[in-house]
Amino acid sequence: MFKKLKQVFTPKRLIIVTSVFILLIPVFWISYTFYKNLSQGVENENLDDKYAKRVKELQIEVSKEDPLDRRGNSTAKTRVELEVSFNEEKPNRTELIKSMHLMTHQKISARSKWGAIPMTPQNIQQSAEYLELLKTKFKIDDRMYAELKTMLDHWSQGDFTLADKEQDRLLDFLQASRGFSNGLATKNEEELFILNNFGPEYLNTLNETTYTSYEESSP
Repeated sequence: MFKKLKQVFTPKRLIIVTSVFILLIPVFWISYTFYKNLSQGVENENLDDKYAKRVKELQIEVSKEDPLDRRGNSTAKTRVELEVSFNEEKPNRTELIKSMHLMTHQKISARSKWGAIPMTPQNIQQSAEYLELLKTKFKIDDRMYAELKTMLDHWSQGDFTLADKEQDRLLDFLQASRGFSNGLATKNEEELFILNNFGPEYLNTLNETTYTSYEESSP
């Protein structure tokens, strides 16, 4: 029995089989990544046929951009609040930081995103006003105020080129240990995230001027 096995599994055959197996690993992984993205289907069931088709197209493009799933970007549906909401009677800086953090999820790549708020001019403006209220009520120190104001100034000017670093800084303020970004979202990633979570009426929050290519967004 042992002799027969030795005849079948010769060193040369073992080398060939091992080499083929190693070569097939990337193929299996790429196939799995495509299957994982496409099997999500249309996450937002309220989309009409036009945008449902666009979601499927974007899922393919996102898979092509990152075939080995190096970024593990989360573009699927998550818990959504369409408008920021603050307690002005009891101002709390953590409330503002959490909302700003959820707003950055539209603009960045991360392996997981728990919650999202669209990056609309109205949400940015309300956040800026709440920041000023925190300052007036002495609920925030000068250093943190300056950092948050700089972020909101960037966003109000349509500049999201630092959104990934800003998101990570907001997580630092929250003393988080996970959820950090893998760079800026690509145009396809952000459009897919918007359609899955907010709907086509929020596509005007896409900012064409601040996109980087996948290669530039990669860690």
